[in-house]
Amino acid sequence: MRRTLLNLHLCIGVAACAFLTVLSLTGAIIAFENELNRVVNPQLLKVHPHGQALPWELVRRRVEEATPAWRVQRIYMPASAEDSTYVRLVSRASGSTDEIYVDQYTGRVLGRKQLANPLIWKIHELHINLAAANTGSEFVVWSCAGLLCLALTGLYLWWPRKVFRFRTRAPFARANYDLHRSLGFWSSAVMLLFAVTGLNLHIQTGGTLFQMMDAKATTVHVPGHGTSVDELLQTAREMAPGAEAMRISFWNDQRPVLVQLRFPEDHTPAGRTNVTLDQHTGAVLSVVSSRTAPIVYTALVQWNRELHTGTILGWPSRVLMSFYSLLLSLLAATGPIIWANKKMAAIRGRRLAAERLRVRMTAEQVPANEEH
Repeated sequence: MRRTLLNLHLCIGVAACAFLTVLSLTGAIIAFENELNRVVNPQLLKVHPHGQALPWELVRRRVEEATPAWRVQRIYMPASAEDSTYVRLVSRASGSTDEIYVDQYTGRVLGRKQLANPLIWKIHELHINLAAANTGSEFVVWSCAGLLCLALTGLYLWWPRKVFRFRTRAPFARANYDLHRSLGFWSSAVMLLFAVTGLNLHIQTGGTLFQMMDAKATTVHVPGHGTSVDELLQTAREMAPGAEAMRISFWNDQRPVLVQLRFPEDHTPAGRTNVTLDQHTGAVLSVVSSRTAPIVYTALVQWNRELHTGTILGWPSRVLMSFYSLLLSLLAATGPIIWANKKMAAIRGRRLAAERLRVRMTAEQVPANEEH
């Protein structure tokens, strides 16, 4: 049993090492994605606050006046007064989308996302789908499944053994083995966490998240304050007192207006509280709140992401999860080295056995020749 699990552990580690290394390095970086993006693209993501921000309805009108071929589909509320407003547009003719940044104090369009420095966004894309859309996403899912197997088999293989000692003067192969075994054992809980939450996030990315939220929504019939952006936001806030509006989406006549909100204890980017409103009257249609939904809902849609990204406790947990993410690349490197060392040792063993057999056969042939 142990030998079978060891071979399985080695095979999965070798097969997944390249993918896990990419996920490890990119994960460590995007733990600080927003901060890094502000450094890389300050001309788009940062504004100079002066006075009060414009009403959101006025911001929408100025954006559509500046881009008449497009209409505003979604507005992402800035996280701070110094952050610009991220707006998604949809073409009135083709239905294609574009993304821009807007100064909420003037309504001026700062620029298009596709013309910005894409470094951090590309790193994010590498992490979630290896920058290869659905095909890459499948590889990421299998890599998470592989990490789950590695963590579980590693725990079983090394649980009863000493996993906190290093031979300081051991040969490289032995030191590499000790390092992999010790780091793997003591980080196994976090690696399990990465694997399970990563798998769940990929399931949610396929559309399951909104299905889960819709399933927990409560149908209500409450008159709203109107259909302007500000009136819709006011209505949504009243339905979730204490929550901050993070995004508002306009789907034309395809779907109701969706306002996504976030309570202070919710550290997901868009929040896990939704209010849908009638686009023609502003009346409330349904509400799902992360505070009143079942605990299973909160665990799957809120805590899952917070644990995976490390945002659950703010900066300390983000730094910790970034460190463990980097640690995964070290495990991904030392594991295949163990496999390679085993293979080379086996080759050396076979060569040594062959040499011994040759020497023995030569020795046996010498007396026979002397008899003649």
